[in-house]
Amino acid sequence: MKTKRDILPDILRGFAIIMVVLGHCIQEGNGADFSNNMLYFDDRFYWFIYSFHMPLFALIAGYYAYPSIKKATDRKARWSLLLRRVSTYFIPIFVWTLFEVSREAIINTRLGYITYTPAFFLTTLIQRVLTNHWFLWSMIISFIVVWLMHFYLKDNMIIYCLIYLSLFFIPDAYNLHAYKFLLPFYVVAYYVNQYYHSDRPNMVKSIATKCLNFYQKKGILLTVVFIIFASLFLIYRREALIYVGGYRITKNIWWQMLFIDIYRTIIGFVGSVFWILFFMKLKDMLKGYKFPILTAFGQYSLGVYLISGYSTILIMRRFTDPLSYSIPRVLLETLIISAVSLGLSMLIGRVPYLKKIIGK
Repeated sequence: MKTKRDILPDILRGFAIIMVVLGHCIQEGNGADFSNNMLYFDDRFYWFIYSFHMPLFALIAGYYAYPSIKKATDRKARWSLLLRRVSTYFIPIFVWTLFEVSREAIINTRLGYITYTPAFFLTTLIQRVLTNHWFLWSMIISFIVVWLMHFYLKDNMIIYCLIYLSLFFIPDAYNLHAYKFLLPFYVVAYYVNQYYHSDRPNMVKSIATKCLNFYQKKGILLTVVFIIFASLFLIYRREALIYVGGYRITKNIWWQMLFIDIYRTIIGFVGSVFWILFFMKLKDMLKGYKFPILTAFGQYSLGVYLISGYSTILIMRRFTDPLSYSIPRVLLETLIISAVSLGLSMLIGRVPYLKKIIGK
């Protein structure tokens, strides 16, 4: 008997990817001065989005990594799983970066700025592949970590704790600060799924069951989490952005950096839990409603992420660079870029071999 697909993950991914597009439009669609001087790092609307949207993605990905790993019961299956999961993210990284570097090479060569020898082109491509699309790389790294831990170290909690502590001392270069930021969300969600669906009684399962029962019976858990999230956001500052503050505690006043790292992790968890509970409540209230727009965005979130990122920089800025800051216009930009990115993703997703470039 075919099991009914739970649409909640798609709804959450759909909401999160729209927030990603909104963040990119704030960053790239408010004029050249706003973007070039990185004034978005001081924008509270931007802060709000970045306080939870990538952690929410990591939680969803980590939660659904466990069922895949659980099904890999032999050596061949586990290596096949690793190859599939890595290629799902790496193929889009490589292809879109190849497009980006090729475009730059053609333009720079025509204008006479740089002469691209084969060696220079290849070196540039490799360097860019290793640093482009940091979120996709974070998903690759996070999955490899839980894959290795499960199959070779039996999900040893002590080793996980040591890995977490080491994150505060590992350098931040080559986007490592971003990978370190998302890894705890991915791992915690992975563990929650593992323990919640375990046949044996455990603390995680007990707490989760009590919270869900409390949420369903009393209906106030959503309000409580919202109050905590709102209270935490009141003290949000630009240094809490992973792009600004970084992650390594040894490069600044250590106790201040440690506070920032822990704070951004806590607000990321609380903000994500709020939106999970919010859409659970909305789904319960609108019984039978399929949320077609959000689920479509959720199912094609990787394609929307890639296409919207290039669209905001390569196309939208041609029209918005002369303009000034405007949230109403940014919302319109988000609507247009989101719709176009989703449409193109759905078209690409129908082409057997081409669909791999959007992770399908």
